[in-house]
Amino acid sequence: MKKIIKINIAIITVFITLLFIRPQKVIYEPKITGKVVDENKKPVFNATAYRIEEEYYIDEKIGSNESRELRTESVKTDKNGNFNFQEKSRIDWFHTPLDLPIAYCYADFEIEKSGYELYKTKYGEFEQYRKENCYACEKVEFKPIISLKKSQKKQ
Repeated sequence: MKKIIKINIAIITVFITLLFIRPQKVIYEPKITGKVVDENKKPVFNATAYRIEEEYYIDEKIGSNESRELRTESVKTDKNGNFNFQEKSRIDWFHTPLDLPIAYCYADFEIEKSGYELYKTKYGEFEQYRKENCYACEKVEFKPIISLKKSQKKQ
């Protein structure tokens, strides 16, 4: 009888563990199809657009989970000022049932061009709740028009 109880407890423990830790949660980074213009609404050619993503790591010195922003992709604007980051995905190996199909998608990027001020998105500037029948940020697209300001640096 004790053996059956131990087996049942082991099975229940494994089942509960599998509810909370499962491999392969796919995380989507949304598509960003943007346009960069100057203050006169003229396209800015050859500006560099960078996709910004969070990298999570453990700081061994202080023993805590930390994050930092990384430029993970870069593209140049075309003659019409257009740039494009395709939707992409990555796998997060561990997640919990608390990762419900609720997702806010963010377009975090920077635009850099000599003679202009660096443009960086602010938190929540481009965000959208996930689409119906899609997983997380799958099929979400942002279409920002970014106006770069001339640099005010004195010569």
